[in-house]
Amino acid sequence: MITTICLNPCFDRTVEVDSLQPGKVNRIRAARDDMGGKGINVAVVAGRLGLEVQCIGIMGENGANELSARMDRENLKHSFLTVPGRVRTNMKIVSMDGKGVTELNEPGADVDDKVLSAFFDLARRETENSDMVVLTGSLPPGCPEGTYRELLNVLKGKKCVLDNEGKELELAVKGAAPFLIKPNLHELQATLGIELRTMRTIRDAALLFIRLGVKHAIVSMGEMGAMYVSEDRTLFSPAVRVETKSTVGAGDAMIGGILMGYEKEKDMSRAFRYGMAAGAASVMTEGTQLIRREDFERLLDQVRIQEV
Repeated sequence: MITTICLNPCFDRTVEVDSLQPGKVNRIRAARDDMGGKGINVAVVAGRLGLEVQCIGIMGENGANELSARMDRENLKHSFLTVPGRVRTNMKIVSMDGKGVTELNEPGADVDDKVLSAFFDLARRETENSDMVVLTGSLPPGCPEGTYRELLNVLKGKKCVLDNEGKELELAVKGAAPFLIKPNLHELQATLGIELRTMRTIRDAALLFIRLGVKHAIVSMGEMGAMYVSEDRTLFSPAVRVETKSTVGAGDAMIGGILMGYEKEKDMSRAFRYGMAAGAASVMTEGTQLIRREDFERLLDQVRIQEV
């Protein structure tokens, strides 16, 4: 069993406009709504790839029934605490003129120390039979600095995957050393406060976290590909060339693929290839639709890995 944690789930509303014009009326040409939140996304991908997975977390009361129904339709096991407030809605505005995606993200329902303590108890119970636990996504208002570090300590003894940035990543690594971290290049630069221009500097930056006790680090770099770093090995994989329809959720899909690869290979350096295929399959879908298993299986043999 794999457990993903989603403390700030959402509904993702994706709209398409011909060309986003700030300060003017923009006509929507297409729209869709999906359930979202990085922990949910990872769980959906892992489930579609055939893994036994569940998602746990916290969500607002208003919208909880709808979000739960969507997880049920995905056949995703779930256990969430509910708090006063509503499930947030995040807006993705896709400009069809090639200028990218503009995201407008709500903060989510407030939590307090009592709610967090209750969730920590829930996490202990629900992860009892889990080999791996994924911690990812933004924290809702009211969470103190170092919440992910505290969660990692609650889950001590589990193989934990952390996908976060900034102070939360820094505190978690220094205080609890997760099994795997998966920042993207922007997040890695923002966390360290430096610009990383070459493969060597990216590798050296990842090694900083390895020396603090992290076992594995994977840095995704968009069109540049991704890098895997451990204490004794560095691998690079160029991006698989596919038609890109949306990059939203690609990092979450990558983690789902890594989980599938690690379940099958029992080796994180080999699981790296599965993550690359899943990330590439994700960008082939529009909006926030995530991954189709047939795309993943077709792309797996196209992934190339090389020593650095």
